[in-house]
Amino acid sequence: MKKIFFMLTWAVVFLLFVQPVYAQFNVGRKLQDKLNQKINQKVDQQVDKKVDDALSGKKGGMSGNGDAESEDGTSTASAGGKGEGKSKAWSKYDFVPGSKVLFSDNLAGEEIGEFPSRWDLNNGNAEVAVFGNDRVINLVSYGTSIKPLMKKEHWLPETFTIEMDLFFDSDNPNVEYNIYLVDDNKTYKEEINGHFWDPIAIRANQAKFKTFGTESEDLAAQDIKSQWRHVAIAFNKRSMKVYLDNQRLINIPTVQGKPTGLRIEIDKRIESNTMVKNVLIAEGGKKLYDQVMADGKFVTYGIKFDVNKATIRPESAGTLADIAHLMQEQPTMKFTIEGHTDSDGDESANMKLSQQRAEAVKSYLVDQGIKADRLEAKGLGESKPIDKNSTPEAKSNNRRVEFVKR
Repeated sequence: MKKIFFMLTWAVVFLLFVQPVYAQFNVGRKLQDKLNQKINQKVDQQVDKKVDDALSGKKGGMSGNGDAESEDGTSTASAGGKGEGKSKAWSKYDFVPGSKVLFSDNLAGEEIGEFPSRWDLNNGNAEVAVFGNDRVINLVSYGTSIKPLMKKEHWLPETFTIEMDLFFDSDNPNVEYNIYLVDDNKTYKEEINGHFWDPIAIRANQAKFKTFGTESEDLAAQDIKSQWRHVAIAFNKRSMKVYLDNQRLINIPTVQGKPTGLRIEIDKRIESNTMVKNVLIAEGGKKLYDQVMADGKFVTYGIKFDVNKATIRPESAGTLADIAHLMQEQPTMKFTIEGHTDSDGDESANMKLSQQRAEAVKSYLVDQGIKADRLEAKGLGESKPIDKNSTPEAKSNNRRVEFVKR
């Protein structure tokens, strides 16, 4: 019996130090309290199981899940988590972001535990927290509602795109993010030009708008465990498409009413972590071919990279497919791929990174069947800004990839 209790004591100590998901947290005070409560509950459950197993004579014990955490805090399974598999999964992703950044917030410089300075609070409680390596907006309580601080009302143009990352502890249906394309919160359904605007409801595997949308079988087949989902919305005058990770779940040819702004609300009926990061809103632009004919080049913000790396993120697939398609249709076109950064950080490091990113884009397109001699990679770092580096939107406009006709 002494041996059993000795083993159980060490099991408790072991469990206290092998919480791989929660070890990455460094969050605001309120979120930390909730996490501590969850950790204690989980430890209690696992200790109870260990006691039961020991008393019933069962062998074996707990082990880590072998998952690695990526730079943005998302969990990537050690088996089947290679970049090649991710790229293949996103190969049919056709979302292409707009060509002019209207609002961008990566929460850089925000004070932990305070309300995010570039947002307004409609209801509830929100605060800046740190999760993994990133600052996030923690939507603390049920009904919390936030919107970007903009200088004017009705600021969304006729054609626009919205991107953001939403966090899910699990695929529990009692957690739902509601995205309104209006910025007021007078009623549950907002009236726009005589029409009521319902929220775009996002769950871990599902996107719905009124009677449109569905649950993705591919996403549902995944084992959701503390995971970020990438949400993308494309609106073109009256049509709307909504994507959840690599799946297009809503495609409506005609939407009644004109969007005017953005509001994000949380509807959660259970204790869970609900967080938002990397919100980017851009105005739509000309088709790539039209841009090249008019300007001799085109600028894209749809090619995204891991922070301080030249690793192309999977949500870039739609933009890169669009570029590859253009070059296949125009076999005589040749481009110089120019990588550009903002002025943050060391100038020489920015120059080196921009060159590596331009080369990564070239390699990607060559893999898609474009001949290498039609592409030249050139990194220009922060040397050619197209906007002042005084605001997050200006910096986002400067962080770009240009394809210059040669």
